[in-house]
Amino acid sequence: SSTNASLRGGGGVSIGLRDDDASKADDQIRPHRGNRHLFAFSGDCTDADYDATPYYVSPDGNNWSSSNGGWGLSTAKPFRTIQHAVDERGPCQTVYVMEGTYRNNYYGRSLNHNNKIVNLNGVSDLKILAHPDAASMPVLEFDGPGGIFGGSSSNPLSNIEIAGIEISGPNDSISYSDAMSDRLLKRTYYGGRGIAIWAGHHIYIHDVKVHHCPASGVRVNKGDYVTIADSEVYSNTWWSSSAESAIVLAEGVNVDDSEWIKMRLINNHVYDNVNKIPYYNPNYSWDYSPIGGKDCASYSACEQELVEGCPWECRYGKKTQDYIVDGMGVYVTRNKDTYLHGQMELADNVAYGNGINGVVFHRTNRGVVRRNTVHSNGVVPRLEYPEETPQDWHLNLNKGRQRYSGIVLNNAEDVALWSNDVMARYNDDYAYTIEADGDTAPPLKGGGNNKVCRGLVHGDLDGYVGEESDPSVCGAPPTSTASPAAGPTTASPTADPTPPAKYHEISCGGACHLIQWPYSMGNSYDPSSAYRSCEADCDGGDCRAFSLQDDYRPGNAGLRFCFLYKESAEPSPAECVSDPFNAQGATCSYGTVNGQFFITPTAKAIFNVNDLV
Repeated sequence: SSTNASLRGGGGVSIGLRDDDASKADDQIRPHRGNRHLFAFSGDCTDADYDATPYYVSPDGNNWSSSNGGWGLSTAKPFRTIQHAVDERGPCQTVYVMEGTYRNNYYGRSLNHNNKIVNLNGVSDLKILAHPDAASMPVLEFDGPGGIFGGSSSNPLSNIEIAGIEISGPNDSISYSDAMSDRLLKRTYYGGRGIAIWAGHHIYIHDVKVHHCPASGVRVNKGDYVTIADSEVYSNTWWSSSAESAIVLAEGVNVDDSEWIKMRLINNHVYDNVNKIPYYNPNYSWDYSPIGGKDCASYSACEQELVEGCPWECRYGKKTQDYIVDGMGVYVTRNKDTYLHGQMELADNVAYGNGINGVVFHRTNRGVVRRNTVHSNGVVPRLEYPEETPQDWHLNLNKGRQRYSGIVLNNAEDVALWSNDVMARYNDDYAYTIEADGDTAPPLKGGGNNKVCRGLVHGDLDGYVGEESDPSVCGAPPTSTASPAAGPTTASPTADPTPPAKYHEISCGGACHLIQWPYSMGNSYDPSSAYRSCEADCDGGDCRAFSLQDDYRPGNAGLRFCFLYKESAEPSPAECVSDPFNAQGATCSYGTVNGQFFITPTAKAIFNVNDLV
């Protein structure tokens, strides 16, 4: 990572972090797209309030009171633990964490203790940030329930920012045989999470590194106004038997009726998060299963806890489960019944080498999945494809995973799919699929400019996805052109694929119409065909770029308005010619609702058109 990378605080405070030793694969992670904190904290705290009396923490400090000799108030006299700083907090508190290693109480002394490193229960208006002068990330190393926890339905957190911190769990010290022996016991050593917020709103987690946690890396349940961004989350979920995923937003609860995007998983680098232990839920009755629709009560073998004679769907979460079908990279799930107002955005993530799929929108309505790079997922074996290097956790699997290893929309309504690049693990894995409990999946709200480098595309997504022969477009090495193992393959991924996209999408925030570039107002189209139709209009005329936005004109509600930017005329004034979305001292772009901007690669280079920062 680059030196002095900037971390933008939720209230507008900027801190620097020298991260020379970071292990991010920078060629895999997309550049920051700026303005990450797209909501203001609720409440009365101002930037000045958060800056007024910060606390400082160092492993070499003392947990004495700030009123007793000024401990915690300077880098010369820091507190020793983050928890003490949290417990001593005042209103609108910032805690700066200095470099070093922080561990939970009772570290190394038990496999089943309940000591988190930081417990945020009852906390609001708090920022936990790496110190601006840290030469390396401060490290939170745990061997119990996890790193940072907090919140409950009766006492949710609010206005919390966590940034610049590394959290490390004990995965490398756990063996498969030990984890399997713990599968039914569920001791905390084998199920710790990096960051887990169980209820809260206005939560901003960014620029963190979370790895080797036995369960999930970062998750927020029962949340609203949540952003998890610009983070590296890897090598988690290995040893838990709780069917965990790497980054999760689950069972969201809206705190207001606003309908814009309030929940975001953006620009994260997510890899090597694999479930290696079959799921077990002690609360499932023998005749219950949440998957497959089987009448499990009609199989006596299930009641007797037998494998033979009990369908695999009925053994899900039971002692007899001997397969793995869980473990995603970037995952929103089970929000449909509780998150009734607001949208979710999964954008600009790079997800590879995860257990099942890279990006999943599951039982969640309203949102957009865009500009994600997803490849080489589906690490959990399919039994018809022998693994080149079998691992110990493969040997007891008696059923392969599902045929998905890309992007999945499952029981998701009002979701758009834009500008994603996906390569499935195998030719007959689905790179893109859309599912529902009934016979017909909900149609997309809109989409286009998606590419598939390998794998199948669900028929309902034909026309939204085009084939791409170069695997590097989907983030994979150029040599990854064939299935990694022999086995069944299919023909072309789509029945009638569209040509590769000729335009690059530019991230333009809430002002995507370049008002100072000569343009013509085109037609309005149904969201399901708007991209293809506007692209065709641009292809057929005097056009170097086009934009789409919700049509604001009377009688056109629900349509997408197409604007075409002329190739024959030059932009003016001069301030709007180069890098127009970031122009200083000039109004080059105009406000839009759900706006998007697309430009040819040649014009992008000529006019230096960059993402909004």
